[in-house]
Amino acid sequence: MSICFRAVAMSALIFLGGCSGESSVTGKATLDGTPLTTGTVTFHPTGSGPLGIGSIGADGRFMIAVGTSKTLPPGEYIVTVVSTEIIDSEPKDAKGMPLPPKAPKRLTPDRYANKDTSDLKKTVVSGSNVIDLELKK
Repeated sequence: MSICFRAVAMSALIFLGGCSGESSVTGKATLDGTPLTTGTVTFHPTGSGPLGIGSIGADGRFMIAVGTSKTLPPGEYIVTVVSTEIIDSEPKDAKGMPLPPKAPKRLTPDRYANKDTSDLKKTVVSGSNVIDLELKK
């Protein structure tokens, strides 16, 4: 096999490998039409594959990542969303003495916290995906 042919073959393999369908996923999470301002969105593959996780920003927007990669393989996913109230990280009593931290109250309904009960099923396709999550109480 000539060196030129090998170079062309390697280039084709690299190009086709790049077309395997990496996807980006962004969106906005709302509860009864109001943007969530904190929390986590997780994409659980229905088959094999990695979890995709993203933090919800103050405007309700999220971006899904797998580890340090901002891509997610195409496929079918069950989505979970957990948002909790923001609490004072160092609560103090009337005398200024530290109090034990209290557990934050969950703002999203329990069914969205578990992949076995979440009704959020989404399809991720190759390329850029905008997937808004409209949760209901």
